Amino acid sequence: MKKSVFIAVLGVAASVATSYGQGYIVFDTYATSPATYVNSFGTTTAVQDGIYNAELLYAFGTVLDPVTESSLASVTSDPTGLQVEAGSLASLNNGNGSIQGPTLTIPGYTGGAITFEMIAFNGSSYDTSTLRGRSGTFTMTGIQTSSGAPASYFSDNGPGQPNFVVGLATPEPTTLALAGLGGLASLVALRRKQA
Repeated sequence: MKKSVFIAVLGVAASVATSYGQGYIVFDTYATSPATYVNSFGTTTAVQDGIYNAELLYAFGTVLDPVTESSLASVTSDPTGLQVEAGSLASLNNGNGSIQGPTLTIPGYTGGAITFEMIAFNGSSYDTSTLRGRSGTFTMTGIQTSSGAPASYFSDNGPGQPNFVVGLATPEPTTLALAGLGGLASLVALRRKQA
């Protein structure tokens, strides 16, 4: 009796675990073919190692969030429609602005198209960094769903991750407008005080 209950519980646990699924991908832009590099805005010079971190973002299905590399505002804008994969924080290395990070687990992935985007930044987070950039989205037809199988690389199923650039993040126009209004209010207050 105890043995049959144990087997039943084990079977339910296994079915629950497989119903949620997981995907696996290597967070590596150096071993992909072709390799992917992160450059400084307006140049073909790779960013300096040890200064930049990178994170991988993903979404199930196809998400479009393109980047215009000639536009600093586009390069440094916030990604939309994707979430950061936990544990993907890695440092750029190899002297060429590439990533050689860990194999990541994508929770809830059971198959089908998956969209990725990589972000790079010089601080503790993309949002607070003065130098940052994003690759824009690219979609793969699928990634590995077995931890025992060779892990997927960005170019395995579908287009590989594109090269991208980082640049100086400029404040949003509303921030500049508020700063201007504050300065104007200070001048008006100073003028009234003198009168």
